[in-house]
Amino acid sequence: MGKDEMSTLAPATQICDVLVIGGGPAGSTISALLASRGYQVTVLEKARHPRFHIGESLLPANLPLLQELGVAEEIRRIGMAKWGAEFNSHYHVEKKQTFFFADAWDKSMPMAYQVRRSEFDEILIRNAERKGAKVTEGCRANAVEFLRDNAGVLVHAQHGDGRQETWQARFLVDASGRDTFLGNRLKSKRRNPKHNGSALYAHFRGAQRLDGREEGNISLFWFEHGWFWFIPLADGTTSVGAVVWPHYLKSRSKPVNEFFQETIDMCPALAARLVNAQRTTDVEATGNYSYACDQTHGPNYLLLGDAFAFIDPVFSSGVMLAMQSAFIGAETIDT
Repeated sequence: MGKDEMSTLAPATQICDVLVIGGGPAGSTISALLASRGYQVTVLEKARHPRFHIGESLLPANLPLLQELGVAEEIRRIGMAKWGAEFNSHYHVEKKQTFFFADAWDKSMPMAYQVRRSEFDEILIRNAERKGAKVTEGCRANAVEFLRDNAGVLVHAQHGDGRQETWQARFLVDASGRDTFLGNRLKSKRRNPKHNGSALYAHFRGAQRLDGREEGNISLFWFEHGWFWFIPLADGTTSVGAVVWPHYLKSRSKPVNEFFQETIDMCPALAARLVNAQRTTDVEATGNYSYACDQTHGPNYLLLGDAFAFIDPVFSSGVMLAMQSAFIGAETIDT
């Protein structure tokens, strides 16, 4: 698209130092950090908070980041304490084994949280607003133009009411998550052929949890076609998902809700935990989600978190990597 054609999308141009595409953990974190340093930061978020998102299990390394952002107490109030991870496998002699964070080399981070992402993400984005970032929700970025001599970028976006708007920024942060805004436009996104999994997931109430202090632990179950996660949330809801081979998901010949239940039934250890549970959401499905982009940065842009790469979620690394990359990204842009 030529520059003249681009300029017709939106006659009015807003000016800022840093434009952030995406208001998830990566975008909210870097926006709060840069706004705190006095930069004019604008965040474009396609949805409106609170909104549903998968990825509810945090790691202990998230906690120091939340503390530094000033939201640790807010997250504690909405979080379910997670002291470890339980692995279940009928393929091994020892059918069940629990790993506690307190047994790690670093004893300073003995626990984490399970969080409902709609609540967690909204806390982070409102924190960015309090720190001075301008947050524009219901606004989807749809085009980018890099100005000559690294003078900055123009980003064109569309509001939910159809109104077009353009921003000119000295620096662009792509925190668009799996939308991979820049990765797609720069044609740098590469699927991972060794981790081309698919996932099915939903929320349940009334699931049988572990006892005592281990109630909030994540449980993982291996079965014939992959593995399940079982994530207890503070309000009594449990997130359950299956990560499976793509050929198994493609074999589906019935409605996805029914197919998911039949998949759960293939794993007796998990099915026993859900025998008295009721599903409270429709089943969602996604596929072929592991990828990485060829580059993380350019002269005036950065790719953070899932906008750069996403790997198999078995160790709950996504939110931590997104936020950690935002802390490094903020230092980089400031420099």
